[in-house]
Amino acid sequence: MKKVLVGVILALGLFLIGSLTGFHFKEINAVPGDVKMIRSSDIGKYGKAVLFEDKAHETFGVAKVKKMFWFLYRYDGGTWGEMIEEGKPFQASGIADNEDFLVAIKTAKNSNIKYIVLGNHMKGVSPLDKYELTLADVIENIDEHYLKEVEDNYSLFVTEEYSEETWTIRAFDVNGNLIADKLFGGDARYIY
Repeated sequence: MKKVLVGVILALGLFLIGSLTGFHFKEINAVPGDVKMIRSSDIGKYGKAVLFEDKAHETFGVAKVKKMFWFLYRYDGGTWGEMIEEGKPFQASGIADNEDFLVAIKTAKNSNIKYIVLGNHMKGVSPLDKYELTLADVIENIDEHYLKEVEDNYSLFVTEEYSEETWTIRAFDVNGNLIADKLFGGDARYIY
């Protein structure tokens, strides 16, 4: 009986200390505000990348949550308030530190975007240039890209560094045709 009582007191103490110091049992609870988790991804030993929607403002963001004591999470920075501008194919949001670069992308509902690619094997293409590229070209050079399928209008990437390549974003339809991009230094645009 004493062991059970000690266990209950210890658990209650951990819960109270955690609540007062920003520790939480679920990664989404560590993100401040009235948020809904869209998805999360491991960040090595560090913790989790959390792609979330802010219910109150109908926006999205990405947060880093640090894993502590094997089962507790604590907020460690993020982006907030992102939304897709009218007429744009997608909106990207990113946060970087010395170890990781997290990129969250939300696509416009009627954009027909099926795949998102970070990276660039095509040097010298400026944000104003017209160019041709297919998903097959990307797959042929996959060692220079990160590729994700869009699920429920979202994609989440965890990369090792912020660079011109990892902030170059391209969107492809179900047939592998390039339909939108955001080249480093430019804005998101449809390509027809």
